Amino acid sequence: MKEQIEPYKDFVRPYYSTRDIAHNFDHIERIIRRIDILADGVSQPPQRERLNFLACFHGLGARLRDDESFRQQTIAFLKNVGWTDTEIPELFQSLERHLESPETVEEDIVHDANKIEILGAFGVAKAFTMGAILGQSYEETIDYFEHKSLGRIVFRTPVGKQLAEEGRAYALEFLKRLGREL
Repeated sequence: MKEQIEPYKDFVRPYYSTRDIAHNFDHIERIIRRIDILADGVSQPPQRERLNFLACFHGLGARLRDDESFRQQTIAFLKNVGWTDTEIPELFQSLERHLESPETVEEDIVHDANKIEILGAFGVAKAFTMGAILGQSYEETIDYFEHKSLGRIVFRTPVGKQLAEEGRAYALEFLKRLGREL
């Protein structure tokens, strides 16, 4: 049962209901849709059950770390779908790593599936959505997006690297034009 994504989605969906528009369950659905595309050409075949876990719990790492009740509910859920007492701590470690320092092919794939949203037209729209939520001016959002987001992303999968070139170029060109218009 741990190879099927629906139980994971059903479990996590309510926990994303209070998240901002850029990090709600729609964000998780977009990550899930990108998994198979980004898995193409990776060094070894990814384990579907690990991808399911990482994609669905992608935005819940801090909650797992800080909320003991949620952690216990998650452990019970994971045992119910077939994970063992030995595997569950490994999953939690993998979740902690995947955002900044992925070590496995599954972590690489979900890392790139998340980071691809920073690029292209969607990335620009998301940056300004978040800038508005944070109360930033257009100029502050452009500066943050250009120097702290676009410049620091390192893609880890072959397809992610390929998509990143086009998406980064589009976003930078858009920001230059917007800067001129401002």
